[in-house]
Amino acid sequence: MGTPNILSMILIKKTGIFNPDGAIVLHPDISISWELLRGKNVTELPRGIPVDIVISIDEQILVSGEYGIVWASWDQRQIDVLHNALLAQNIISAIGKMELDEGFLLLIIIDNKKDIVEALDFIWRKETGLRLKPDWSYPVGEPNRSFEKWLNG
Repeated sequence: MGTPNILSMILIKKTGIFNPDGAIVLHPDISISWELLRGKNVTELPRGIPVDIVISIDEQILVSGEYGIVWASWDQRQIDVLHNALLAQNIISAIGKMELDEGFLLLIIIDNKKDIVEALDFIWRKETGLRLKPDWSYPVGEPNRSFEKWLNG
C-alpha cells in the first residue's frame, strides 16, 4: 500500500453508506459502484458503514504551469497584486476560479508557453524572483508570510 500524497487538495468530499450489493449510496438517487471504482470484486465491508469518497488534485501539479496555471491562492488581494506584477513585466495572465468544498481557490492562468516559464521563475522558482510559497504551506487561517514579506519589502 502506498503512502498518501500529503500535497493533495480536496476538491470534493462526500460521505455515503455502503450497501451489501456493492454500491456506495451518496443520496437516494446517487450511488457509485464499488467494483467500478476499484476494478475488483466487492470488499467485504459491514452493511451501512459510512464510506468517504474524495476527489483531489496534486497541488504541485496544479501550479506547475503544465495546464497554464502558474499560481493559486485563497486571497483575492494576493492574486490581484501578482496579476498586476506580471502585467508590469509584459506577461498577460487571466484570473480564474476553482470551486472547492471549503470555498474558492483563485488561479493565475497564462496561455503563452514562453510567458508561463517566465511567470513561474518570477513567482516562485528562481532565486532572483519572488520565491513565494503557496498558501497551503502555512496553517489554515494564517496569511501567506512569503507574500506579505515581499509586499512589505
